Amino acid sequence: MNITERLRYLRHHVTMVWPRYRLSTGDFRTGLGPSAWLLHGLVRSLRPDVVVEIGSARGWSACHIGLALRENVHGRLYAIDPHGDTAWNDSGGADASLPALRRHLRAMGLEGYVEIIRADSQAAARGWNRRIDLIFIDGDHSYAGVKADWDLFSPFLTATGVAVFHDTTWELHRDDPRYRADMGVPRFVDDLRRQGFPVITLDRDCGLSLVQAPAGGRPLLP
Repeated sequence: MNITERLRYLRHHVTMVWPRYRLSTGDFRTGLGPSAWLLHGLVRSLRPDVVVEIGSARGWSACHIGLALRENVHGRLYAIDPHGDTAWNDSGGADASLPALRRHLRAMGLEGYVEIIRADSQAAARGWNRRIDLIFIDGDHSYAGVKADWDLFSPFLTATGVAVFHDTTWELHRDDPRYRADMGVPRFVDDLRRQGFPVITLDRDCGLSLVQAPAGGRPLLP
């Protein structure tokens, strides 16, 4: 790396200081919490071309992903959310989620890396033809809903693409006052595990599980 490239690299990362600070100190009222930095780290290391998010709300995960894309100076996030009332909205009401998402993306200079798709996942999947390097599934948490999200978009995962599911460890914490018996994510992800899909689960912030297709795992030998 010559001196010009070093200076360009330094300037780029200096400009990232303010967005990182804003993200670290922001209040997005989300259950994902600091585990969103796992998404950021995955994007920084994978350097994906295409990231899909199902369930954006006010943009906590979208901003972590978008910031990593901006740091990479590469890739795009397709943030899918109907931004309407559902059984799975974060606290604070759905009517304010879209303006908040746009405001947060704009404040951190991420608009060029994040495309908002205001639609449910079934509508967004119609005509979808892009290969996906990373998908974050955090939308409809019923069993049928999360299964539909997986069935719609997992066929587009690249050979080493990764799916990340939120809210996968609720069944391990039934004494939590926020527990819901209709939460279907743990059962669906455990079904994938039983079918042989590699699953790694972190029991933090309601549970994050990383899943990679195909069943049985990606062969590492020719």
